[in-house]
Amino acid sequence: MLDTGLIKIDVRANLPWLCLETQDGYWVGVCEPLKLTVESQTWADLMQDIGLTLDSMLQDLLSSNELEKFLRDHGWEAAGPIPSALDGPIRFDVPFIPAMMESRA
Repeated sequence: MLDTGLIKIDVRANLPWLCLETQDGYWVGVCEPLKLTVESQTWADLMQDIGLTLDSMLQDLLSSNELEKFLRDHGWEAAGPIPSALDGPIRFDVPFIPAMMESRA
């Protein structure tokens, strides 16, 4: 496997996402604690898109020097030290719990 220099940061969190399939066949995930909504074409895409959304949000917080406060405020923590964006490309891995929500017809 090639070493891409990617720095992975595991975040200790317990984040619920309510998920449902719409009448049009799309999948929607709603994270009430973070006020986020994600829509995707398939269940698998939704799971991937949620991960990408969380990574993007944490990347923005890192670049604005608000990440440590955000983690503290939400009772989360990084599994290790948080490097600077200058140390190389960073990817955040945040566990989340998808829960099925009944579709509203």
